[in-house]
Amino acid sequence: MAIAQTTLTTTEWTVIGAGVTSITFQVVSSNPVYIGIGTTAGSISSTTPGLIYKQFEGELKKNPADLTFGSPGISTYVLARAVTSTGTINYETA
Repeated sequence: MAIAQTTLTTTEWTVIGAGVTSITFQVVSSNPVYIGIGTTAGSISSTTPGLIYKQFEGELKKNPADLTFGSPGISTYVLARAVTSTGTINYETA
């Protein structure tokens, strides 16, 4: 798969992986980004907390279930949103 890049806002979650078994991502903006997982694209709200990644932080070939501090269930959607202002993330899924 090819590497993609997207700009994120603070008001809504953006799907960066839909129905995936692994994901690689890195935050490239100076603003931090939340990463969350869900069972569908709309399964988490705009106020749902997520794991925070700062500039140049990310994960390599990570299982979506490993990206939560709660019980993941059957979560195969990876979503991202900016913590402040806007954020930018590079990602690749499998």
